[in-house]
Amino acid sequence: MLGHHVVKYLLESDEATSITVFDVSTSSNRYYDSKVEYITESITSKNELILALKRTNAKVIINTASPDPLVPISHLLEEVNIAGTQNVLDCAMECNIKILFHTSSSEVVQTSYNDIIMANETLPPHHGPVNGAVYSKTEKIGEELVLNANGQIGLLTTAIRLCTLFGEEDRVLTRHAIEMARDGRAKHHIGTGKNLYDFIYAGNAAEGHVLAARKLLEASRAEEPVPPELRVDGEAFFITNDEPWPFWGFTRFVASEVGRPIADEDTWIIPLGVACFVVKILEWIVWVRSWGRWLSVTGNILRYTTQVRTFDIGKARKRLGYCPGVDMKEGIRRAVAWYLDEEQSLSS
Repeated sequence: MLGHHVVKYLLESDEATSITVFDVSTSSNRYYDSKVEYITESITSKNELILALKRTNAKVIINTASPDPLVPISHLLEEVNIAGTQNVLDCAMECNIKILFHTSSSEVVQTSYNDIIMANETLPPHHGPVNGAVYSKTEKIGEELVLNANGQIGLLTTAIRLCTLFGEEDRVLTRHAIEMARDGRAKHHIGTGKNLYDFIYAGNAAEGHVLAARKLLEASRAEEPVPPELRVDGEAFFITNDEPWPFWGFTRFVASEVGRPIADEDTWIIPLGVACFVVKILEWIVWVRSWGRWLSVTGNILRYTTQVRTFDIGKARKRLGYCPGVDMKEGIRRAVAWYLDEEQSLSS
């Protein structure tokens, strides 16, 4: 989803003369434009990656690759987020590429499932983020590899820490919210439902990526050093929609967009402890009956739904010039409209 939106932004803004998408699967979300080329390979293959970079004569790398965090397959996350990221760095330096931009996660600074209130970049990454969750740990290591490589052989790097992403091509958050609205689950709120949460529309995230890449290009061509208070290279940035919503407000707004509005008096409040107890029982039932397969919704995921999770994007505003152009309501409307259209086209 994110990579697709980055390509869309580059095409619409005419920022790039040519674009190459390098991914393990390129059969969907394609743009049939002469500027865009698709290569079906993995960043875990250093040989294929360096061949692609040399053949396309790439000047800028925007690395958005990561496996699905909701499918915590340890070896895959390590292969892509750590070894794959190192491959990208090695190939960039071997090909004398000067600009490398890395998509990270806001989870790298999250110690556990406790509240995070307007965190900024002065909060250091944790050695075992989110209680040692594999996805968060591999994202943290990958980010460190990228930022530590800044300045090596003239390479300039930066990292964007995204929060919860949604938008067109979203087959996770938006799909789940629509399904919950249709079967009545959207009226069930874990916890009070009033905890503020930061989301980001994928189009805004894409713009943030391109703004950062542009700043790195400017720095690489500058005759004078960039002042420390304006530096982008070697830095990490939180970006959000800068519009925290109550967590369950997202699901309720989706419900209203699909014609299933939920009145305040119709909501059911379920204590977190009760929900986690039920899910733990279901996890073991599914595991036993399916010979080792785990339930996709876990107690840890439920804890996220009750957490305050907000971030200060002042640094991105000042140094990148980032200002989210699409607000939450419009972003959700676009995401829902895309999903319903996709659903309709698949059924016809």
